[in-house]
Amino acid sequence: MAVKSTYNFIFLLILVVALTLISGTFTNCKFASGADEGYYFKYSVYIAENGLSGFKALFQDYLANKSHWVFPSPLRAGFIILAAFWLKVFGYSFINLAYLSLLFFVLFLCLSYHFSKKYLGQRVALLFVALLTFSPLNLALSRRALMDSSANFFLAASVWLFWDYLKSRNRIKLIYFILAYSFSILIKESSVLLTFVFLAYLILSKLIQKNRICVQDLLIVSAVPFATVFLVYLGLGCVSYLPEIARIVLGSPGTNPYAIFYGSGPWFRYLVDYMLLSPWVVILSIGFLLYCLLERENDALIFYFTSVFLFSFTLLNLFTKNVRYVILLDTPMRLFSCLLLDRLSRKFFPRQALIIACILVAAISLSDYLSFRLLFINNAIYDPASFFLLKARQFIP
Repeated sequence: MAVKSTYNFIFLLILVVALTLISGTFTNCKFASGADEGYYFKYSVYIAENGLSGFKALFQDYLANKSHWVFPSPLRAGFIILAAFWLKVFGYSFINLAYLSLLFFVLFLCLSYHFSKKYLGQRVALLFVALLTFSPLNLALSRRALMDSSANFFLAASVWLFWDYLKSRNRIKLIYFILAYSFSILIKESSVLLTFVFLAYLILSKLIQKNRICVQDLLIVSAVPFATVFLVYLGLGCVSYLPEIARIVLGSPGTNPYAIFYGSGPWFRYLVDYMLLSPWVVILSIGFLLYCLLERENDALIFYFTSVFLFSFTLLNLFTKNVRYVILLDTPMRLFSCLLLDRLSRKFFPRQALIIACILVAAISLSDYLSFRLLFINNAIYDPASFFLLKARQFIP
């Protein structure tokens, strides 16, 4: 019990340190009122002042003005509703909207600690959360007036809750998963890609690990969340606008000069971007996957997260490329890094394994935090596209 309390105390200490470090950077954060942040703020304030019935007007205005089409659409009703409630309570300002991102970052860390502790033990969970806490991408997005931090929380919740349901077949856990995944789609429409990831995992687990799957599992990930989302849009009175909005969302990157110039590139672009953000995590992640392949590791949870990583990476490469859009990949990559460090420490330093692992994680966390300071504080990067990351690292003039 004493050991358990110690781990929980250290986790809380990590949270306090992270909150202190991030909060200290808010005064230097310049918000982009003419870009995505401005649109989220405008939508949220309008709904806060006009209620849910105001969504019709938002959809109509968006469809009527082509200049809006390169920016976020009101399709992201989940985030707009959350942000509207938050701003109505705490006041209409960009910095308050950024504090909502910080809240979801903290919730994301709590969620990650809870599930990793449940399935991997407190020792690994603490190392894992330490790596997540100082992720440059997570830190950067936790201080912006954007939906990415909340999207990351609900995506991570969907991934963990789906696994939790498969392990228990508990009806309550099934409801939690459906709610989390449905809400992730309402926050960011590209979350629908997780359906293909889950389906691919179910099929592979059946073929390779001989796991039991049933029609209910397939319906849970391919039909029920979509039906739930449809009912929400129906309640908002916006169903008739969905086909046109979907056409615009899918087509706008091909006509958006910014997306064409900054969002194109080869399949390995995301690996390059992550190397610029957190090189050790990329190296360790690749090392862990190779280690599992050579050792023929057959751990079910590792197989699940490897499937989530590989299928998500493949699908997200089919669209406009920006490392901000693939924040979901940060979770499995840091989990893989943590697991490799833990295994190597146990193998080569069995008596001092925990101390060695903690030192290595602390060193990587410090490196990541310095990367965050360099890229997002000193160079004030708003959009972490490859061009800006390369420029900040002085690879290009």
